[in-house]
Amino acid sequence: MPDWTGAGAGSLFSTINPFPLGANVTYESVRNADLSTLGNTVSSLDELVSKLATLDDDARNMERMAWASEWRGENAGVTKPVVERTANKFIAAHEQAQSLHSILQSFWSDLYECQEALERYEQNAEHWGAHLSPDGTIRSAEPPHITLTQARTVDLMPFGESVPPETLESMNVLAHEIARVIETAAESDRVAARELSTLMSRSEGQFSAPRSPTMRDAADAQALEDARAVVDLGSKEDKTTADWRRMGEHFGLHADDPLFAQYVIDSLGMDAYLALGQELDYAATELASANVDIESIRTGMGNTFVTAMQPPGTMETHPPGSPAYNAWIQETSEGRAYQRRLDALNAIGTDVPYHPTPFSPDRRTGYDIALDLLEAADLPVDDQFFYQLTSDLIDVELEHPGVWDQERYSDGTPRDVRNDAVDRLLGIGARNNPEAVTAFFDPDGNGSGQDHVGNNHLDYFIGEGEGGRKPPRVFFEYSSTFDFSPGSPGLAAALETAATGLTPGSQPGPDYTGHSPANARIAEQVWNTFAADPSRITDGGAFDYLTPTLGNIGAEYMSDVYQGITGADIEYGSSPRPEFNPEHTQRLVSELAKNAEANASLTSANQVNLQIGIDRIISSGDGDITGMRLDVGELSRSSGLLAGILTEARATEMYESQISSDESRNRVVDTVNTWTDRALNVAIYEVLGSDFPGLASLTDAVKGDITSWTFGLLKVDNSDAAEAAAMDEIERSLNRHKEIAEYAVDSAIDRVENDFTARDGQRLSSSAQTELDTGYRLGYIKPSPNT
Repeated sequence: MPDWTGAGAGSLFSTINPFPLGANVTYESVRNADLSTLGNTVSSLDELVSKLATLDDDARNMERMAWASEWRGENAGVTKPVVERTANKFIAAHEQAQSLHSILQSFWSDLYECQEALERYEQNAEHWGAHLSPDGTIRSAEPPHITLTQARTVDLMPFGESVPPETLESMNVLAHEIARVIETAAESDRVAARELSTLMSRSEGQFSAPRSPTMRDAADAQALEDARAVVDLGSKEDKTTADWRRMGEHFGLHADDPLFAQYVIDSLGMDAYLALGQELDYAATELASANVDIESIRTGMGNTFVTAMQPPGTMETHPPGSPAYNAWIQETSEGRAYQRRLDALNAIGTDVPYHPTPFSPDRRTGYDIALDLLEAADLPVDDQFFYQLTSDLIDVELEHPGVWDQERYSDGTPRDVRNDAVDRLLGIGARNNPEAVTAFFDPDGNGSGQDHVGNNHLDYFIGEGEGGRKPPRVFFEYSSTFDFSPGSPGLAAALETAATGLTPGSQPGPDYTGHSPANARIAEQVWNTFAADPSRITDGGAFDYLTPTLGNIGAEYMSDVYQGITGADIEYGSSPRPEFNPEHTQRLVSELAKNAEANASLTSANQVNLQIGIDRIISSGDGDITGMRLDVGELSRSSGLLAGILTEARATEMYESQISSDESRNRVVDTVNTWTDRALNVAIYEVLGSDFPGLASLTDAVKGDITSWTFGLLKVDNSDAAEAAAMDEIERSLNRHKEIAEYAVDSAIDRVENDFTARDGQRLSSSAQTELDTGYRLGYIKPSPNT
């Protein structure tokens, strides 16, 4: 907290501020702050404001009567000003009391919310795979129980115990969230101190009119003051290390404040703001040597850019192109300012904003720098801005074919994927705003009534015909020819995110509610588009890089894959569902199965679905063994058929060559683990909220049993000696699948309260294994009955 002074201010604030004067605001000081004195002061001020309100009214009436009366003469000339000054003191006293109450009320509310946030983080730290101690130390929840600092260090070293990459990422997210809470408390402390100092700065006990009547006004005033400082510093031709450090501090404090963000970008101009981002890259070496946190500045600039580009409403209420959106753009000052920023971005989009020297090798364009900032930001890109900017980039590539062919980035590969601005933006959206990419690809469009706006984005990116997208090309010097760029990772990530509602590799948590109708519509169109012609994803095909993506989509909608292959409807849960084409689904699955990653995700989800499905049937049944046998048999037959297809493909097409590579094996195992865990989480968190009775058996203990069993069966030894064992596992796939079914039956019977006899268990297990055997042999030997 700053060391501020003022008449009465220091003594007042030091007695009620829960933070010691001059001390840094830390995790412990926020968590353990005693807010009682501050809260009592706020309550007392509330009563004082009410009493002063009456004096305020009386004073105003007294002043009006004095000046409106017929009072004349020498005494009147002297006394009327005295009455006015006295009245104004009472009026000012009321205004200052209101301001004081507002400032301290906001300060107390901010600290209370910060304490609640830290308490939630401590209680729910396991959600991030961590343990959070009362002093703010973050440790991994699982062995080796190392701190975040140790985990970050070990991650850079070739020795020492480490945590899984996903756990380290989650711990970093938790640390970032905690830092934001602490900074919120510190900023509230700074604002309250500054405003109280100003409010009480008059000497000799004189009342003074408050500079800022509310805490919000105070924050706005400080944001504008700091924004002006950024504009002044950013406009300097030669910036010092201190200039960059000060700008970084201001960005860190106010990047999420629209007032700050809009003022900075509008005052500098979009082209100058993007040039500032490019200039930061040129200064990186010098700044790093001075221990300036470059990444923090870059993140702050990215967040400022994101904040400035936020239209009102959502894609449901104001989709770009709708009457509601157009009215905002044309009829409001905020809308016109936003459109000017967007127009300025498009104007500089294909030009280079910053030229430090005439011969600079940096050929990044305005669009490139904007995407650099979006990647650096940790705030989600606005869904309407994402939709509009992606649409604008598509217009650019349609108007200027080959615009992304230029090598503006180079990572040493034949084609740096960052050169494809459209694909890069899709990847950014997939990582930080799943709802935005879902809205972008929803084949039903967005909005309702007269504000509905349709789109054909899926057709443009994956459809066939002349209207489809032509990916960027790369020039091969050895042959003096162009060829298409190898893959579009941004599109792959965006399609998976839009179809599942989850970022690739992420896991659903307790707040997971299942797929949205838009997710199901996108999954259906993506799946059926490639099912109609699976040759498009074969090796060497234009979309072969989407094979793992399609495998992940199939794993997410496993029971719909069953229905597409066998016609059996064995879905559980209540999410909206896609309709996979029954004539072509098996052909697509057979093609996907040739890819090791797609095969792994489908195999994992198939096995977990078998276990969870059998558990659901038995735990939610009414004791009718005959009905249970039919349901278990139908599920087992579908699962077995898919297992047969996947096993044959692994054995005959891809697995032998893929298994010889340690890197490929590890990627396959990682995919298995991810999709086993995801299928379990979806089942548990979605099904537990359904209407099926008896599903309390799907507890964390059950999840632990299933996870251990499945991972134990699928675990691959990465040593060379395990090659033969891995192939033996593939050959024994049928027996393994039967064991899973038998285990699922026994495990479910052990946990439910129904009185099952030993014979009942044997009959259920027999039905599962018999039907599984039948389905497996159909899948392994000959086509599905639906083909």
